[in-house]
Amino acid sequence: MKKMLGSCALLALLGGPVFTASAQSAARPAPTAAELKKNLAAIGEGTEETIGGLADETARRLAIFLKTHDLTAAQAEQIGLEPPVVSGDAHLRVYTIGYASGGTRGTVHIPVVQWKSATGQLGAYRLHEECDFTEVHKLASPGRMLYLLLGQEEGDMNAMKSEARVVELKGNYLLLDEAAFGSYTPLVLSNVELSFENRPQVLTLDLADHDADEQDDKVLAQWGYHGKFPKRPLTLFRRTYPPEVAHKKSVAKMLRLKFSGGRFVRSQ
Repeated sequence: MKKMLGSCALLALLGGPVFTASAQSAARPAPTAAELKKNLAAIGEGTEETIGGLADETARRLAIFLKTHDLTAAQAEQIGLEPPVVSGDAHLRVYTIGYASGGTRGTVHIPVVQWKSATGQLGAYRLHEECDFTEVHKLASPGRMLYLLLGQEEGDMNAMKSEARVVELKGNYLLLDEAAFGSYTPLVLSNVELSFENRPQVLTLDLADHDADEQDDKVLAQWGYHGKFPKRPLTLFRRTYPPEVAHKKSVAKMLRLKFSGGRFVRSQ
């Protein structure tokens, strides 16, 4: 069953009541633009060590704020937010809160997704992951509103994590775990460049800098890609290559996946 936002969050999204553990406890005031601007300024000047959990808390408060505020680019900039990445039909936006890691990771990114239903109802959710989503594409799927999110996040000095995630806007709900990549959803790979072509609906995986990795190999194997080093020499065109050379000769450096029937399948 697809994961939907929690019941309390959905009630708040739809304008219904949300009850606290104690009826006598005072509800925390709704976030304001001034509060967010102050926190974002502090986050921008600090590092992971100095700001503590402020970035996570601000992302959560931003999601609450975005459920009732349809910001223009100028209003987002006044608060201290970078312009969001927006889908072509303007129904989905991704805002990002970034802060310095203080180490080899560079900047850490926290994504907050905002959506607008066909009836104009706003919703927002802080994705519980770290990724700098820079592209949002509307996928061709009659009768459904599916979106492909593409982004990257630096893991360390030698690894760059690339992510592709498909979400579905269904009524006032956002379904987060659309299984467009089989059992491995979202698609997360190290040192792989991802690019998407809208007209043919093709996602290209550039594997030129990808190193054989056990977890990545399991993910890629579903499309017939095998990146493991062969245990035996390989003979190609009457020439025999040792395993370490055979790997480079036999492994394709591009993998093209076409979106069809709600899933990405290998393109011939």
